[in-house]
Amino acid sequence: MGIVAALGVALIAPVVTQAQIPNRPAPSNLAQGRGVAQGAAFNRGRNANVTLTLDGENFGLELTEIVPSNVRGQTPGRVQYRGAITRRTDDPTSPNSFSLFTRVRSFDSSANLRIITNTTGTCRIEVFNSRVLASNCSTVADDSSTEFLGLEQF
Repeated sequence: MGIVAALGVALIAPVVTQAQIPNRPAPSNLAQGRGVAQGAAFNRGRNANVTLTLDGENFGLELTEIVPSNVRGQTPGRVQYRGAITRRTDDPTSPNSFSLFTRVRSFDSSANLRIITNTTGTCRIEVFNSRVLASNCSTVADDSSTEFLGLEQF
């Protein structure tokens, strides 16, 4: 009888109490979007894809012109900003939605084919549901300002 009782106690799983964590998607380190970019390498506004990459307190924002499939031999315009996040404001009602305020440290543009690795500037980036909705970036370098407005998602 003692063996059966000991075996029964051993088979009961221990009860562990854990705090409940709300089901919220894991923060993403990548957000993308599609819309219209103007400035820098995007004369008069061009359709563009945008990719935002987050790495700790650092960011990278790249805008690339969408070249129609029937256009051959045209190199798409491309602009890239890299730097540090100075402030992030999360939207508590929408997962993966936030605003970034950044300090730009490097700028690369297909318009002048050179990378400026030691510059200063700022970006303001709006993300909703892991989609880049808007960005506005500039540096002290000539022709470095761009504005991006994403297509309506709704």
